[in-house]
Formats: sequence, C-alpha cells, structure tokens
Amino acid sequence: MFALLASLLMLAAGEPVALPDLTPAEVVRELKPAELAEWHNAMRINALGEARIKAGQSILKTNAAAMASGPKIGSLSETPEEIKVRAQKIIDQGNQQVQQVAPSLARLRLVAAQRVADKLKPVDFAVEIAAAAPPAALDAAVGRLHKQAADLGYVSAHLIGSLRVSAAGLERPADLTADLRAAWSRRTGVALAAVPAEGYAYVPAVTPAAPALSKGLKPATAPKQFAVLWAEQYAVGVVGSQTLLFLRLADAHSFRIVASELVLTDTGAAPAVATIALRDERSFVPRLTQSGEWTFGFERDSHPVGSALLTHLCLTQTKLSVAGDAYVAIVAGGGPAGGVVGAKWRATAAAPAAEAPASGSAAVTAFGIEGIPTGGAAVSVGPLTLRLGAPGAK
Repeated sequence: MFALLASLLMLAAGEPVALPDLTPAEVVRELKPAELAEWHNAMRINALGEARIKAGQSILKTNAAAMASGPKIGSLSETPEEIKVRAQKIIDQGNQQVQQVAPSLARLRLVAAQRVADKLKPVDFAVEIAAAAPPAALDAAVGRLHKQAADLGYVSAHLIGSLRVSAAGLERPADLTADLRAAWSRRTGVALAAVPAEGYAYVPAVTPAAPALSKGLKPATAPKQFAVLWAEQYAVGVVGSQTLLFLRLADAHSFRIVASELVLTDTGAAPAVATIALRDERSFVPRLTQSGEWTFGFERDSHPVGSALLTHLCLTQTKLSVAGDAYVAIVAGGGPAGGVVGAKWRATAAAPAAEAPASGSAAVTAFGIEGIPTGGAAVSVGPLTLRLGAPGAK
C-alpha cells in the first residue's frame, strides 16, 4: 500500500501532462464491459496477425539460408521462388489482420488514456463559514458535534482540554475548556466523563493495548467505547478580533479523529466570512481514497494553522483519516505521541504579500501542501488558502 501511495504522489508532481501512454493491462482497467469485449476480440485478431507475420518472416529467412547453401539435388520441395511467394502471402494476411483491428485498438487506447487523464484533473475542496460572536459560535458548533457523536454511537466523552495558538505562542486556556464543558453539558445523550483525579495526559500504547488518556484510566479495548473531545483556537486575520475555533472528536481506541467542527469567531461589528480552499492539482486525494483506507499524520514542521485547516478538510470533505495522538499529547500533555500512519502532510506558509490588502478586500493566508509517504520524499499536492473578509470581498 505504501508503494501505491508513493506512485500516486509521483503522479501528483510537476505540470499537467498530455494523455498517458498506457500498457494493455492499464487500458483494460479503464474500459467498460462492451469496450472490453471489443478490445479482447481486437487483441486476439492482432495477435493472430502478428503470429502470421512472424511465421512468414521465418520462412523467408529459412529460404534465404537454403538458397545460400546451394540447390538440393533430387528434392521434391518447392522452388525458392515458390517458397518466397507463399511466405509473402502469409505476411500479407498477417498485415491485413493487424490493419483490420488497428483503428479499434487505437480508439480504445485513446478512450482509456482520456479517462486516466480525467482522474488527474485538479479538484477543489472548499468550505465557507460566516463569523459569529464567540458564545453563539461555540454553542452552535457544540450542538453539531454532539449530534455527530450520538450518531456515531458514543455514549460518553472525555473532555481533555483546549489549546490556543496566537502571537503569544501556545496556551491551554482553561476558560475555553470551561465554556466547552458548559455548552456540552446542556445537551443530553453523550455525557461528559468525570475528570480523573490525576488529570489527563497521553499515555503511549503498550502492545496490544491502546493508548490511555491518564495513568488512572484504563485504555479502551474496542472502538466507540468512549470518545475524546477537545478544542483548538487559532488567532487569524489582521485586526486581531478573529479566531478559528475547531472542535475535535476522536475515538479512544484508535485515536483517529472521527469528527470536526469549525467556526469563525469575531468580536468585531462588521460581518465577516472565512473561506478555506485546497486546490488538489492532480486529483491526488480522490485517487488515494479510491485505493483504500489511509490515516495521515503531520510533520513536526507543519504550520499549525495549515495543519488544523487540512485536518478539518480531510474529515469533512474527503474520506482520509487523521491521527489524533499528537493533538491529544499537545492538549493534555504526556507522550510521546504514537500512532501508525501511512503518510504525513506538511503545510508550509507561503511568503506574505508585500503590501497589506486594500480596504474592503479579503486577507489571504496561503500554504503549500505536501504529502510525504512513509519512507518516501515530499511531493507537492497543491495550495491551501484561508480568505478572511467581508461577504463578497475579493
């Protein structure tokens, strides 16, 4: 599976390419049933023709060798000229068969190549959210995430805390955790579990057990026994009044993130909108999800805001899984974070614009996204952008 990922990442690199030159086996994978029947019949006739051509050429070669050794005395065999005519007739029949099916084979190869090329076309993943005041935004996000938790079959969740990333650095805000706890507790169906006496801290797994949330808590022994809940807040924008608030839910057995909610909080008076967009230049993500189940992590040098946005897009716009071990270790402490991933993302902040955005225009933060397969080299996937501004701002 890792080899497949590496090949997909290699396809994702570079400029858009012309129609690919496919092998017969690759052509077969792209054809529909009726086309496949036509392809197999044409290939059968083509093979017969090529066999005739080779047989005729072999006869000519043998005949030329016989002529070079001198005439046979008393032989009842064909004359050299008769042999040559017979061989050429076989070759002509073979050429006729090959030429007969050449248009069909060329057309079907073109059809298959076009379908492969279509799979490499750029794909956009995007989400737009309107800003809201912090209390209302948090309450709405909690309501949506609580419903997802209930729909997924969880009956309880451990709220391990919150993290905040701003110009001041990384913080673990107790006030945000308290607000999240209060908002969640107003709902019924998925209760918050009691905080262990020693508090929360990521305890690495000891095979075959799963990681634990505290030294005093036993690890989950099966999926959906209980969930892990936390909040992430990132300061964004140029005025300092806006933050991206993510609520995450992970399974306590696999530690994969299973749900994500995002809101834009704004204490300003003017309406604002955030648009998050990933431009997948070569349709890497759709092709990857078609190949099986993948769990991604993040490189240590991946930008925190870019990583948070990409995590949300993976959970809401694709079928890719994201490992939550590192997030849990950052929020709750403990570690080192474990977890097995098939590949990692890296978000690298693009250089900021030389000039501040004009009045009324959107502020844009851009990241370059790379995929790194386990044991492989990083390959560019495409740009990730965050646009903040008034509704309709360019």
